[in-house]
Amino acid sequence: MFRSASRQIAKALPRSRILTSRPVHTIPVPYSGPPSYDTIRRRFSLSHPDPQDFVIRQRQQEALERGEFTDIHDVDPEYSPDPTEYDVLLTDITHGKLESTIAEELGIPYLSKATEADAKEVVQVAEGYIYGLHKRTIVPFVVANEKEARWVFFIVNSGSPWTYLSAQASKLMGFDTEGIVTIGGHDHPIHVPSANSHFSDVNILGTDFCYMKKIFKAEDYRKRRVKMYFGRNWKVVEEP
Repeated sequence: MFRSASRQIAKALPRSRILTSRPVHTIPVPYSGPPSYDTIRRRFSLSHPDPQDFVIRQRQQEALERGEFTDIHDVDPEYSPDPTEYDVLLTDITHGKLESTIAEELGIPYLSKATEADAKEVVQVAEGYIYGLHKRTIVPFVVANEKEARWVFFIVNSGSPWTYLSAQASKLMGFDTEGIVTIGGHDHPIHVPSANSHFSDVNILGTDFCYMKKIFKAEDYRKRRVKMYFGRNWKVVEEP
């Protein structure tokens, strides 16, 4: 019923082209210089061509000239596997830990019902914290659909290309495999970890969400505080 959810994200993300006939010399070349911090700053400056895009196109062009096909897995950093293929081992976070220590520290019962006002609020700046010895970034959001609105604690995981609800949260929301919800008031597809995965008890906010919502994330490891800024050009000001 919800198989279109993955396809919806896949269509929204930049699509890779396995082959291209565009000559490399027509592609703007990123900044190059001697090994230095200044070179790194200039190379990744938004005023210069994107180095990842350049390398991808260059490899595709070289493969074309050799008469070869290029494997999308080898050249495209935007490529994402099927949601059922992803797995990660998170031994320090469990359903019990989310219900007890993390809920106590956040001051909100885990998976508790949210108010209608909180369910409808479109969050522009989300706040969270850095938890435990493994320094996990945890951010609470109201997850809602037409039937339920619950407080869900997400691990923000830059290693996950997709966003997942735990088995417990998915059951409350009425999902078996995947569906569409609002997360902090923002529409987004979610997936349910497979039964044999190693993270079925946790909720993961993946890079798909961060990319689609144009997230700018600030993490202060000394103070153990996290802020996620949505969809704007935010200016960071250093505090004393």
